[in-house]
Amino acid sequence: MHVTDRSHGSFRDSRLSAVLKRIAAIVVVVGLLAWVVWGAWGDARRIEWHELELHGGLIALSGALLGLAFVWHAVVWVLMMRLLGYRLAWLPGVRAAVASQLGNYIPGKIFIVVFRVQVAARYGVPKVPVVGTIALEALLRNLMATMLAGLGLYYIGVGTSYMLALAILAVVSVFFASPRVFHGIADWVLRKTGRPPLPRRLTAPQVLALLGCYLVYWAMYVGAFYLMLAGTFGTEPSALPWLATAVFVSQLGSTLAVFAPVGVGVAEAGIAGVLALTDAVSAPYMVAVVTRVWRTIFEMAQIGLVWLIPLPPPEPRETDAPGPDRAEGADISGASPPGSGGG
Repeated sequence: MHVTDRSHGSFRDSRLSAVLKRIAAIVVVVGLLAWVVWGAWGDARRIEWHELELHGGLIALSGALLGLAFVWHAVVWVLMMRLLGYRLAWLPGVRAAVASQLGNYIPGKIFIVVFRVQVAARYGVPKVPVVGTIALEALLRNLMATMLAGLGLYYIGVGTSYMLALAILAVVSVFFASPRVFHGIADWVLRKTGRPPLPRRLTAPQVLALLGCYLVYWAMYVGAFYLMLAGTFGTEPSALPWLATAVFVSQLGSTLAVFAPVGVGVAEAGIAGVLALTDAVSAPYMVAVVTRVWRTIFEMAQIGLVWLIPLPPPEPRETDAPGPDRAEGADISGASPPGSGGG
C-alpha cells in the first residue's frame, strides 16, 4: 500500500516537473523572441521607408524562399545524422534545426546546440554525435561560402587582399571536414566520454554530396536576398554577383564572430563593406539595415510556426533505457515525456 502511494506520488511529481519545465521553456523562448523583435523594431525605425520602392509581392516571395532555404538547411542536417546511422525522424529533426536558428541571435550561439541536443535525445540520439554534426554542418556550409566568396571577389575585381584569408579558411575547413579527421576526432571524444562508437562512417563521396547540398542552400538564400532588394530598392538582376558576394562575406563573418548575435555589427559590416566597394546599390549601409530587419521578421515568423508543430511521441523500443543522453521532461525542446501523447 505504501509502495503504491509512493509510486503515485513520484508520478505526480514527475508530471508536475514536466509541466513546470514546459512553462519555463515557453517563458524563455517568448522572452528571447520579444528581445529579438524589439531589436528589429529599433532598426526598422531607422529606415526611411518612404524612400524605398516597396513591392509587397516580391518581399513576400523573398520571405518564402528564405524560409525554404532554412528548411532545406535543416533537412541536410537530418540527412547527415541518418548517414551516420542515427535514425532521427524527419519531422522532429527539421523542426529542431529550424527552431534552433533562434540561437543565432544569442551571444555564443549555444542555443543552436542545446535545442537540437534536447530534441534528438528525446528520440534516442546521443548528444555527442549531435554536437559533432552541428560542427560538421558549419564547416561544410562555410567551406562552400568561402569558395563562392573567393570566386565572387575575383569576378568583381575587388577585395582581392582577402583572398589569402579565404584560402586559409578553406584549407582549415577541408582539413577538419575530411572523413579521416572528422571521424578521428569523433572517435577520440566518444572514447573519452565513454559513449559507443558511431554506427556508420561518412565516406568522401557522401561529404562531397553534403557540400553540394549547401550549394543549393546558398543559391536559395542569395535568391531570397535579391528578391528582397528588388522589392525594396528596385535592384536589377545585373547586381547579383555583387549581392551574392556580400551575402557570403557577411555570413562568414557572422559565423566566425561566435559571441556576436547575427546581424549585429559583423553581418551588417560585411554586407555594407562589400557593396560599398561597388556601385551595385546606391545606399549599401541602408541595405545592411533593411537586410537585418527582413531576415529577423521572416526568421522569427518561421521559428514561431515550426514551434507550433507538435512533436510525435518517441516510438517505444525494448532497448530504450534512461541514460545521460536522454532528455528529461519537456525541457526547452517542447517535447513531451514518452507516453504523454506528444507536444
